[in-house]
Amino acid sequence: MGSLSELACEARRRLLIMAAYDPGIHIGSSLSVLDILTALYGTGRVKFNAHNGLSTRNYLVLSKGHAVHAIYALASVFGHLNSDELRETGSLGSRLQNHPEDDTPFVDVSNSGSLGLGIGMAVGLALGLKLRGAAGRVYLVTGDGELDEGVSWESFAVAASYGLSNVVTIVDQNGAQLDGPSDEVLKKGDLAGRFRAMGFFVQTVDGHDVDGLVEALEAAEKAGTPSVIIARTVRGKGVQGLEGSVRQRIPRDEALELAGKLSCR
Repeated sequence: MGSLSELACEARRRLLIMAAYDPGIHIGSSLSVLDILTALYGTGRVKFNAHNGLSTRNYLVLSKGHAVHAIYALASVFGHLNSDELRETGSLGSRLQNHPEDDTPFVDVSNSGSLGLGIGMAVGLALGLKLRGAAGRVYLVTGDGELDEGVSWESFAVAASYGLSNVVTIVDQNGAQLDGPSDEVLKKGDLAGRFRAMGFFVQTVDGHDVDGLVEALEAAEKAGTPSVIIARTVRGKGVQGLEGSVRQRIPRDEALELAGKLSCR
């Protein structure tokens, strides 16, 4: 595989193959977050097989756990999953379920409960690493819908109060959540301003520009304060007929047809 963008494209194709066999996949949400995860995995900031060196390695917390299929797709591209496993996600006995569980591979924290809990888990992990003098960094990927939750802002307040420069938050701002458009469900206001008021280093970027995301990550890592990258994304990004729609499920024949049409070269 060549560039990071080509890697992300191939992961999109494999997401569609999973969607053909697994009716439980959240395809729109997985496609919106895929480029963010590509920037993290594709640059080696987080690794698929890093279950040792607990104090020195970096951690990924995917707080929007319903988009875990994006991780499965990338793991397949990197050679950690075979095609048979991709066709069995969500099935009885599969280790790849539709929400992360304690024994789900490639996942440091299984956040399958209420949205927002993963944010607190990530901040707690970062605080623990800091108290131990560990070098590891925590990358937290959250959806904008999760920012409706009070626990999210309590957790961010803890990160600010303890000066947790070892946690980098990336908000997948696709503007949609289960109950409807995010700002119609609950007004977010000036999201960047809210974070700045708490002392965060804030950047707003195109969440589908992988190279731009990498540059933003580099700047965040040098900030010396808690940081947040607000990544403006589109649900269903990169797939004709899904991009910008609210669809989360697609029929098998359509999914396979879309996968066949997707060219990554």
